[in-house]
Amino acid sequence: MVNPTPEQTDAIDSYGDGLDLVLQAGAGCGKSATLKMIARSDPRRRMTYVAYNRSIAADASRSFPSTVLCKTGHGLAFDQRYGARLQRPRQTAHEAAQALDIRSVLKIIGATPAIPTDLGFPKPMTSKIIMRCALDTVARWCHSSDTEITARHIPHYDGLTGKEPRQQLAALVLPVAHAAWGDLLTKDGVLNLSHDHYLKMWALSGPRLDTDVVLLDEAQDTNDVLSAVLLAQDHAQRIAVGDSAQQIYSWRGATDALAKFVRELGAPELTLSQSFRFGPAIAAEANLWLRTIDAPLRLTGYEACDSSVGPVDTPDAILCRTNSGAMGIVMEALEAGRKVALVGGGGDIKRLAWAAEALQAGRPTDHPEFMAFPSWDAVREYAHEEDGSLKVLVNLIDEHGTKPILSAADSLCSEQQAQLVVSTAHKAKGREWPKVRIHSDFRAPKPDQKTGLVILPKEEGRLAYVAVTRAREVLDSTALAWVHSVTAVTA
Repeated sequence: MVNPTPEQTDAIDSYGDGLDLVLQAGAGCGKSATLKMIARSDPRRRMTYVAYNRSIAADASRSFPSTVLCKTGHGLAFDQRYGARLQRPRQTAHEAAQALDIRSVLKIIGATPAIPTDLGFPKPMTSKIIMRCALDTVARWCHSSDTEITARHIPHYDGLTGKEPRQQLAALVLPVAHAAWGDLLTKDGVLNLSHDHYLKMWALSGPRLDTDVVLLDEAQDTNDVLSAVLLAQDHAQRIAVGDSAQQIYSWRGATDALAKFVRELGAPELTLSQSFRFGPAIAAEANLWLRTIDAPLRLTGYEACDSSVGPVDTPDAILCRTNSGAMGIVMEALEAGRKVALVGGGGDIKRLAWAAEALQAGRPTDHPEFMAFPSWDAVREYAHEEDGSLKVLVNLIDEHGTKPILSAADSLCSEQQAQLVVSTAHKAKGREWPKVRIHSDFRAPKPDQKTGLVILPKEEGRLAYVAVTRAREVLDSTALAWVHSVTAVTA
């Protein structure tokens, strides 16, 4: 057994004092190893390790002591009675709208209702689109700790951000969202059940875990619904581990449970700062981003790792900010005859391409990126004004066309076969490769027109920190050189 570092020894000793505890563990700093040391230090107590995803839970089951139950939040909530409903064939928003009969729910007679958009043109709200918005709303509510579905759970869609569009959207969506949840609660409901649905049902029931200790992993990106359940386990000792600087899923409803454990439980906060993934050169790059976002943690590189920062001609992985940026790299590599894998597969890209095809053919789409727009020209106009990630996507589709993009998505290979792995930074979380290049779609923030300050949103800085800490040996972060121009950070 490897001897614990002084920081790991402090964590084990604090556990032994019976304290609720928060461990801020930097990238590659041995958080899993530390939790295993804690578990092995006290074989008398039953522990529940709550993992970020199923593969991590499976790996943990093989390496933690037998006294530790390793599950995801969904695994804790699952009940066999949900099995049959979860295995139903995929249900489209159109099929769900028909099954729930939302025109009757909304008492719509005759013409399709329409609502205003940010660009001024009316948006016809078909039953399919209303149903898609309602299902998205239920999903966001399921991620929260709220007990009631309200307008704040309706996602923000491009083109439907103004006060009047939002109010009229809510008038159509909320009654259907409430009807959908009512259907999901019934044994023989017509809508498909998802894993997030039964997790919410479980959370609302006030569950009590049969355990002495709760170990929450990746706590910085825990949905409020699960955080609330774990915070309520006051009969157990609770330990949350993660890295607040790696919180990158707030846009999906996740919040930093580490801060909640400190605030609500008064838990002491210890750190794990010795990285075993990379050496001092990459640690220095990580610390540059940690300073930029004003994070208190600083990493120490592992002296035994020979790592460097500089240009990489043949990276093992290229990490992108956006799906469209990732797809552009995939297409370039395929054209060069390389075998390419895309982390997470090509499903998201294909759905975007199909949605663009529908708009180009004059048909509406319920894809959340394009739902508010009546035509591809309207998407172009909005993207030009927005000048952000949507513009990159529009340029990709206009340059290549949808059919080559769909063909490229079908030409991907497995990571085991690949000469190059492409990933968004979000999907690269928890992963590592020997040689990593950061793609240029991590765009520099523009100076504020009033103050002249170059302002970086903090979550974008956290995402860059995640990206640069995926490399073990060589990191090419040339595309992020603009970090030195940042003069302010927003929350």
